[in-house]
Amino acid sequence: MKNQKGYTIPELLVVMVVVGIIAIVCIVKVSFAFSEISNPEEQKEKTERLVELASETYAKSKEDEFKKEEDTYIFAKEVAQAGFLFERDEYNSMKVKISYDKETDTFKTEVVE
Repeated sequence: MKNQKGYTIPELLVVMVVVGIIAIVCIVKVSFAFSEISNPEEQKEKTERLVELASETYAKSKEDEFKKEEDTYIFAKEVAQAGFLFERDEYNSMKVKISYDKETDTFKTEVVE
């Protein structure tokens, strides 16, 4: 009997199929990630909406400070430093207007640049 070294054809085929499936899954995931990145306008809108929602929550946490007659302007960096957003460089220049509506007892936020 010979001492065989190496793999049989069925073993090699199984490995190739598994590697192929993994490659297909990775390619699909990466292509979706790049398709989201490729639309910067949509990404900017999502970021602004996220900052507005986080700023609204931030304003609710400091009600006494923001319940004024006039509008208040803050930078998104302040909201991030308070822990309502992850720190990002683009927040340094992003300005948010916070206004309080007495009739509905709610805060309204808007990103202004």
